[in-house]
Amino acid sequence: MNTAIVTGAGGFIGGALSRELLNLEYKVYGADLKAEYLEPLCQFENFIPVAIDLTCKALSNIFPETVDIMFYLSWGGSLGGKDLYDVELQTNNIKTAAKVCEDSAKICKKFIFASSSYEHMKSNDTKDFPVNTYGIAKRAAGDICAQICSKNGTEYVKAVLTNTYGVGDRSKKAVNTIINAMQNDLPLKLVEGNNPNDWVYIDDTVNGLIHIAEQGEAYREYYIGHKNISTFKDKILSMGKAICPERQFTFGEMPENTYIDYTELTERTPADFECQTDFKESIMKTANWLKSAYPAKFGGGGYNYQVVIMPAARKAAA
Repeated sequence: MNTAIVTGAGGFIGGALSRELLNLEYKVYGADLKAEYLEPLCQFENFIPVAIDLTCKALSNIFPETVDIMFYLSWGGSLGGKDLYDVELQTNNIKTAAKVCEDSAKICKKFIFASSSYEHMKSNDTKDFPVNTYGIAKRAAGDICAQICSKNGTEYVKAVLTNTYGVGDRSKKAVNTIINAMQNDLPLKLVEGNNPNDWVYIDDTVNGLIHIAEQGEAYREYYIGHKNISTFKDKILSMGKAICPERQFTFGEMPENTYIDYTELTERTPADFECQTDFKESIMKTANWLKSAYPAKFGGGGYNYQVVIMPAARKAAA
């Protein structure tokens, strides 16, 4: 039986990844800060919950066996607002990633580091380097982990994720916020939206992670996303046709000062991997789930938070 450790297993992506690994008959150690985050996965016979602050103890003292794969999904802070530019927070995230990687080299054969397309966020004024601390920290942490793995003889693979959405995501990321506005006929202030902007349904993100874990080459970087990426405007119009076909949208009311440069990323999509999910179907599946999970927010006539869509690249990615 294959074995895996998933850090951040109580989160949206970590939980979905853990469930699919368990369905594939992996033995999964799911690590997160609090035991209650892991309770939904405890129904699986081969799931072992590990409630722990990863900075406190050596992993070799926690996990009793050598495992095949470590999926490192943990990252402190939110994916919006001031946390994106908090130097102290992101520096601590780098230190934590390095510490966990050093520890895991003693017990894991392969280390999968989940990075973000925010590494490739640019601004219209400074196109030559990333413009947010979060993306810079992800890049630095990935490079450090690669060096640690090389030193210790552990295989390292980097996965770059972007804008994962879908059933189970309880955040106020862009897709959820837009769906809420469309279902409740709330105003949307939109950017012009002519830049490519990739959104990946949770099933495709999970399948991509497992694909590169099982078949990816060591010390390669892979982008888990679409090879051909439509624009933000195209996605809004497609969502509108599915959710509120009578609604008209105005673009360009918000400035679009930042964007993600997908040029290099799409070249790093695994050659033998394709996102399989139909966009409209996945949007409706997500919309129906949100409406049932949060009836007051998503069509139930209760609390609605204000909707302002910032430049697409400023919303949450991986």
